[in-house]
Parts: sequence; structure tokens; C-alpha cells
Amino acid sequence: MFVKLRDEGPVYVCRAIGNRLSEKAGRAFRFLTWVFPTLGERKQSAARKQRRLLVIYDLSSQPFSIGDILVFQEAALVIREREQLGEVDFALVYDPQQPASSDPAFAGITEENVLYHMASVLPAAQMNLHLGSLFIFNSHHQLQRFVRQNAELYYVWPPALRIAGREYFYYTVFNELLYNYFKEHGNIPRLSCRDFLVEWAEAFYDEHVYPNVPVTVQIRNNRRIQTHRNLRMDCWLEFFRHCEDRYPVKFIVICSRNEIDDRLHECRNVVIAKDHLTSLEQDLALIHTAAIHMGASSGPGTMAIFGAKPYLLVNTSLVADNYRDMIHEDNAVRFFFADPLQRLTFGAESTEMLVAEFARMFATVDVERWSSSAKHEAGLQKEALTWLR
Repeated sequence: MFVKLRDEGPVYVCRAIGNRLSEKAGRAFRFLTWVFPTLGERKQSAARKQRRLLVIYDLSSQPFSIGDILVFQEAALVIREREQLGEVDFALVYDPQQPASSDPAFAGITEENVLYHMASVLPAAQMNLHLGSLFIFNSHHQLQRFVRQNAELYYVWPPALRIAGREYFYYTVFNELLYNYFKEHGNIPRLSCRDFLVEWAEAFYDEHVYPNVPVTVQIRNNRRIQTHRNLRMDCWLEFFRHCEDRYPVKFIVICSRNEIDDRLHECRNVVIAKDHLTSLEQDLALIHTAAIHMGASSGPGTMAIFGAKPYLLVNTSLVADNYRDMIHEDNAVRFFFADPLQRLTFGAESTEMLVAEFARMFATVDVERWSSSAKHEAGLQKEALTWLR
């Protein structure tokens, strides 16, 4: 059986070729706006609202770090609002032959185990209410091809030339994106976990904390890497004991299982999150929802930095001169967007300092609100996040 095709004539053929060329040209132009961002500055905002933001985290230049991924999520919130975009897609890319940056801390990450290590930090990407898709590319060429083929869908950050130059974007986020946004708006977007994680945290407090006030404390007790940043556990144990009969508080200790100090189990006002098998997402949800956060200046604490609650991060290794408009207060500093109860301190902490700083922060807590938190039927929600284990 033969079917005679309709003769469309030369006009139809020319129109089809023209449409095809126009489509390719448009795609090429949009790809070039990633390479040369100023090309796309005249696009109308109405068109932007239909596009997504694609954030690229290149492990060749960015570290295997919970904190740095949270910084990228904060950057995504700023760019999304600035460019009037929709959902945020997050792409990690690495080179199998050298899957991590040259930092000696990541020397053990190889082509064979890179996905195993990636799984330990990737959950931090979920701390974005607008997260759409997650991508993992083991080839920069594959990523470039993906961007080129989907250029009409995306505004892409960081710019291609800056990625190619292997720039470290941590300071760019603070000193360019956040700084400019704060100067214009007087505030910054706040990192937040999703509603189901908030519900889980409320169920956790319901079972282990209420009617006391939840305060998260991140313990750092790393025996291999940058040990000078570890907490002085004797001081923290003295601090917890000092608070036992003075404050209606339960301190929720967040750390990895191998960082737990057995003496913490002796403190009546301490709950160790890992005793209840919490995941990274759940630890970050506890930090997000607690009344106060304290502890190490380390990865998960970044959740508090981009939040609204009081926090104290001790023994910080940040170099204040690397940040614009850092506010200095005695032996403490705070970011230009932070309020007076959001501080980082230098040098090893002391019991006296912890006692004094906690008193300042707790004075602002609405104790009645926390102590009267209604019991809710959240037990099933709490179990819903663990049923696969």
C-alpha cells in the first residue's frame, strides 16, 4: 500500500527550514547568554518568569562541603528573586579522573567512591523551598550539552567563563549576591526546609523536648581534619550542667555518631540527635526550627547563618577581612545582614563565655510560646521519614 504525500511546494519547505534555523539560532543565543551573561540583559521579565534557574556546583573547584552547598542554595534564592524565575534545578558535575578539588581533605575521594561521598552532602540541596530537579553529571561535556539543548528553559548560574576559571564562589555569594541584595532590600532571603521536615521536627520536639525550649548545639569533634576547630567539650559539659536548673531548655546535640562524647549522656538536659538515627536533612530541620542554635562554626551551622534565629558559632576560622562590611564586636563578629544576637567568635570558647552569650540570647525567647506548644498527632509523620530503613 502506497500513500501519496501531499506536495507542499517550495514555500512550505522554505518556511520549515526557516523555522528550524530560527529554533537553532534561538537555542544558540540562549546558550551564549550563559557564556556571556550581558547578552541576555534586555530580555523582558515576563519571559523570565517562565524559566527555571539552573545552579551548577562543580566539584572541581567547590568542596565536598555541606556548608558550601547551603551557601549555593542561598545564592539560588537571591538569583531566583532577582531574575523573577521559577523553580530551581541543582546540578553537580565532576571529572571522574579527578572527582574532587585538590584540597588534601578530599584526597580519599576517587572515581570509585565519589557517589558514596556525594550522598553524604547532597541532602543539603533540599534546603530550598523552590527546588525542582537534581542532576549529577560525571562529565563537563555532558553538562554543557544539557545546557545547550535546554537553553530556552534556564537562566544558568554561575556564568560559564567563571566556572571554566575554577573560581571558588563562596565569597562571591557573600560579597556580591548577598551584599547587593541586602543593600537594595534591607534583608536577605531565608533558607528553609520543606514542610514535611518541619512537621518531623515538631514531632521530635513533642517526644523528646516539650514543654522545654529546643536549642540545637552542633558538636565538632573531628579527629583528622582541622582539629583546631573542634569544640572544647569540658567547657560545653560545664555549660550544660550550669543550665540544668536555671533554664527550661533541652539542648539537642547534632553531630556524627563518631563525634559523640559519652559524657553527654549524663546530662539531664541534653538529647543526642544521632541516638534517634537522624539524617542530615533532619539535623538541618532541627537547626531551622529550634529557638536558638549554638556550637561549631561548621557546615550544618550555615543553616542558622541564613536564618532569623539567635545563634552563636564559636572558634570560627573565617577571615573577617574576606567579607564586606563585617561588624566587629569585642572578640566576636557578625555578617552585615545579621542582627546583634547572631554572632561568631574567635579562639577557643570558655564556659564563662558560653554562659554569658546564652543568657543574652535566651532573654529574647518567648518561653511561654514554647512551653504551651500543643501536642499534635505527628507520630505517623515522624515514622514516615524512617520507614525505608
